[in-house]
Amino acid sequence: MLSLVMSDDRTIASLVGQTYDAALGDEDWTVVLGRVSTLLGGEAAALHPTGSPKPTDVALRVGCDPSYIPVYNAHYHQTWPIIPMLPRLQAGSVFIDRMLVPEPAFLRTEFYNDYVKPQGGHSGLYWVDFDQHGLSAHLSLWRSRRKPDWDDEQVRLLRHLGSHIGRALKIQRRLMVIAAHGPDAPAPLLAPRERDCLACVARGASSKQAAQRLALSVHTVNDYVASAMRKLQATNRTEAVAMALTLGLLDA
Repeated sequence: MLSLVMSDDRTIASLVGQTYDAALGDEDWTVVLGRVSTLLGGEAAALHPTGSPKPTDVALRVGCDPSYIPVYNAHYHQTWPIIPMLPRLQAGSVFIDRMLVPEPAFLRTEFYNDYVKPQGGHSGLYWVDFDQHGLSAHLSLWRSRRKPDWDDEQVRLLRHLGSHIGRALKIQRRLMVIAAHGPDAPAPLLAPRERDCLACVARGASSKQAAQRLALSVHTVNDYVASAMRKLQATNRTEAVAMALTLGLLDA
């Protein structure tokens, strides 16, 4: 039954749309997280939009025991057995905990026995994202022993959804920075030529075609696009275009 739900492209597209709505403040992130968990067959889920716990807890959770939130922030986040493996992972990686830590070793850890197991969890499926400072966000989904382990299709789907969640979180962070400046906001995020070059990319132009349209060299176009990507904290041109459109920096 789950595979039939997962193969429904309209359901997935609707969920992706809700993810971006949440970034813009038009949807509740908890609703999005609940739909992700249901779609993947999770019994509990937590989305941490920052790398480490903050003085004011900002993580989003569904199906989790609230009494464990303070102890997670104070201690257990530091005992996650995956932490030593993080430097070897790429942004957007998706994995089952047993992929990185052998199950016998994982089941002996403090994290499992004192944090996961008492809440009824057993097997975790994760998505992680990184920035220049290290871990920037992560999502965890949990199942009890009553359910089978995660399969390849669920890993694949979380990888797809995770790419949009990561992009949406970047958009949300950028909007928060802009909103924080209020009427004293600095100059536009993108310079005019950066917007021009990115707009050409949005219309499907290659760097050579954009250079011809804008009377620039290909090298200069690439430099402007690269600069726009850095400012938007985008990992590729497609992500930069999506973020610029969402932020209203380009005409749709």
